Amino acid sequence: PYFARFMERFPTPARMAEASEAEVLGLWAGLGYYRRARFLHAGARAVCERFGAEVPRGVEALRELPGVGDYTAGAIASIAFGERAPLVDGNVERVLTRLFAVAGDPRSGPVKKHLWALAAAFADHPAAGAVNQSLMELGATVCAPTSPRCLTCPVRAMCRAAQEGDPSRYPEKAPKKAPRDEDWTALVGLHEGRALLVPSASGRWEGMLVPVLAEGAVDPAALVGRAGARAVMEHGVVVHVLTHARMSIRVYSATLDQAPAAGTLVALDALAGLAVPKVTLRVLSAVRSSGGAAPTRRR
Repeated sequence: PYFARFMERFPTPARMAEASEAEVLGLWAGLGYYRRARFLHAGARAVCERFGAEVPRGVEALRELPGVGDYTAGAIASIAFGERAPLVDGNVERVLTRLFAVAGDPRSGPVKKHLWALAAAFADHPAAGAVNQSLMELGATVCAPTSPRCLTCPVRAMCRAAQEGDPSRYPEKAPKKAPRDEDWTALVGLHEGRALLVPSASGRWEGMLVPVLAEGAVDPAALVGRAGARAVMEHGVVVHVLTHARMSIRVYSATLDQAPAAGTLVALDALAGLAVPKVTLRVLSAVRSSGGAAPTRRR
């Protein structure tokens, strides 16, 4: 339903290009990484400005659009336009490394190059888009990361990993680094039943609305700014885990005597259409659960 709502509002590049980034991010809520929505918005504007509002054909032209890499260009070229263009995503990578028992880390240059060459051989087909989607679907539904369904796999007879008896060995990846621990301080300013949110100064949520955040153990009084404040309260620690970081956020709230000069005061029940990351919801929920009132949003 989130995707249907998004496409209903933005059925064409022109419709998306006319919208503000804030509106695009707000409607993207629930659909995954917000970075993708920013690239979609920038890409739609580039399509309108440089290609007459028509998505260009050809991998090279597609690669000129913001946020479009080799995989996305190959997907659009083959699926939308029927071109014999290869693609390699996580699912295809897994299928190919198992089919051909490709050893080594797929992120390394030589292995990555080899996988793209294999994908190009598959895509050299009159129905390249269908072939590419079949490879992706095979990886998503049968050739799973763990417990692959080899007994029902349509290409089991040609799979070298299955013949070896250990398909889950592939792809061989370097061990993941544990997320680094970070300490943060968050202050939720409250004024007349509304919460103060500000555009994020961190690249993690660029342009999205968050409470006042500072890295480290910061005195909350230093975060209040020019607005008068009283009744500063502590609400415990919120742990927010990202791909590369584990944020321990000590949460405070403060009653503001006047509306602040900067930031946005948001009604506690009005987050549904705003571009807010999960960290904002978690911080506000901590305030609510310990005596304050924080907004909720439909899932």
